[in-house]
Amino acid sequence: MSSLWVLIHLLYLTAEDLKEQRISMMVILELCGSGMLCAVQAGRAPSLLPGCLILLTGFFSRERIGYGDGWLMLALGMWMNTAELLRLFSGGVMLGFLYSLGCRKRDIPLVPFLTAAYVMEKWI
Repeated sequence: MSSLWVLIHLLYLTAEDLKEQRISMMVILELCGSGMLCAVQAGRAPSLLPGCLILLTGFFSRERIGYGDGWLMLALGMWMNTAELLRLFSGGVMLGFLYSLGCRKRDIPLVPFLTAAYVMEKWI
């Protein structure tokens, strides 16, 4: 059930990122809050390191990777462990890289590729 909850949020954020080239902080906060409740109830610690590293990368790269992507990874860290997050991020970046090679685009949104990587990880 939690996989479906995360997927619904990712799909919404994907549509938003493709349409407006930004993602809603309210949706990210809702995903983070609900994930935090589930993590506390399950007695597991959230995985914050990948999201923090992405936020730092966004800062030092002058937002070549957006802050929203870092906040989203922090929220996903409430639902997944570090290994899952790293696989998700690596998969999303790889899919985005392949897409950008095929389309010859430099600036592409990351969330749609994170969503595709999530679907591939959970259901394929």
